[in-house]
Amino acid sequence: MANNDKDRSATDSRVSRRRFLGVAGAGAAAATVGGFSNVRAESVPVRNIPEHRTDVVVAGAGMGGLTAAVRAQSQGADVFLLEKAEDPGGTMRESAGTIHGGVNSYEEMREVCPWGDAGLQRALAEGLPQAYSFYDSIDAPIGPPTDSPLVRNIGRPPVAFSNFLVNRFESQGGTLLTETPLLRLVKNAQDEVIGVVAEGPDGPVRILANAVILATGGWAGNAEMVHRYITREFQSLHQRNCGYAGLQPPLTGDGLWAATNIGAALSDGGFDSFYGHLLPARPAQFTHPLIDYSLYHGQWCVALNVRGERFTDESRGKLSGWGVETSPSEQAVNVEAAYQPDAAAAYIWDHEINESQARVGVQVLGDIDKYDAFRQAGAPVARADTLEDLADQMERWGRGMPAEKVLRELTEYNEAARNGRAAALPIPKEDPQYALPLGEPPYYAVLGQTGITGSYGALKANPQGQVLSRTTRPIPGLYAAGIDIGNIAANSQYLGFLGYGAAFGYISGTNAANYSGPRGGWDIASS
Repeated sequence: MANNDKDRSATDSRVSRRRFLGVAGAGAAAATVGGFSNVRAESVPVRNIPEHRTDVVVAGAGMGGLTAAVRAQSQGADVFLLEKAEDPGGTMRESAGTIHGGVNSYEEMREVCPWGDAGLQRALAEGLPQAYSFYDSIDAPIGPPTDSPLVRNIGRPPVAFSNFLVNRFESQGGTLLTETPLLRLVKNAQDEVIGVVAEGPDGPVRILANAVILATGGWAGNAEMVHRYITREFQSLHQRNCGYAGLQPPLTGDGLWAATNIGAALSDGGFDSFYGHLLPARPAQFTHPLIDYSLYHGQWCVALNVRGERFTDESRGKLSGWGVETSPSEQAVNVEAAYQPDAAAAYIWDHEINESQARVGVQVLGDIDKYDAFRQAGAPVARADTLEDLADQMERWGRGMPAEKVLRELTEYNEAARNGRAAALPIPKEDPQYALPLGEPPYYAVLGQTGITGSYGALKANPQGQVLSRTTRPIPGLYAAGIDIGNIAANSQYLGFLGYGAAFGYISGTNAANYSGPRGGWDIASS
């Protein structure tokens, strides 16, 4: 392993606990390629960048990156951990705190998500119990085992779990550099990855390592990629992750760009969908988007776009142009709303659904209705004892929803649902469990906009966490974790992002720490 005193610093620059204090080398010219901010290799003089040596570099300090870093340390590796944001933790800090694989077994994964990569799904199912055992071995603040081997709870607030991993990492001698995004990967003449160039607060820095793990959190905040793969309504989306309430979303695909720039392959699927839930439509203001302000009960509702039209089967999640079905959940309605004008949808439900499905329950806001949460946040809402009055209130939102058209849609839906013929509607609602009429008043309506938590498409990787080249061979020295690995899930079928981070953080952390390093030496390739 690397000698901390001799090898870590090849210059006289000093390393603090979380940032470099030395004066950086020459500045670098910025460029934009495919929506990614990067630094051209020729604009960064090799001799002028502060350089450090270690065993493993991890880019990204969310669930995947923190788990990978601490696991690599447990295998004897010296580790540098880079984080783009001011604080580590990523989306995990704002999550509900449950790590899971979406279902209870590999077989169930294949049943509910046959479009995903079977090998990666098996690795997820087998890796999660191993990750849980590892967390237990280091006394991490994780809840007891549950009835499912794939589910554990890190509790509320999840920031405590993040802080534990950060403190564990630093107490074991790890170096955490915040406000230090990955710029590019460094290779030797044999096309082996031997480190990274990152940009710290004082300028570029190069860190050479036996292995690199990418855990940068996907590309949900990258406008160009969202436009290309998902929707032209990027500016209307809510960032339901670690970029919200005016914060700049850091999830811009840094790991994806850096890897594809050296020949890495994209995953075979997943790019045309994402995970998220509907959030209050602007001008609403809110501060905790992942839980309290998410509408989880969309499959029980009637969903209308701002033209007053039903646009999807709320019960089956038939997505535009795909002709496929997913498990009933609001996620699919939220994805379909991304294709609508302003990425907006009104959810309409009745008193019974409000009491049985729409209440916040154990969440942080306490025992209040989602309707009240949206109203207090400033979103367009309506509540009425008749559908006529509800439609009039929705028209007064000023979003282009004609009351006459709204009422016609709701009446047509109600008549079909009462007669058990909702599956015969022009846009069917096929599952009778959810195809219920709007019954007892009061009736509720809220206008939301699509919330995007994270992307499904990413790098192509194998079950060992190795990133694959476009020839499908492992790129020596390069691993990934979390949602930098693509096509574990697809087509709006969520399998648990914290689970991705836990399982593949454990897998890649183990394998990267035990990787022997480059055979072709440490001389940096000129291009």
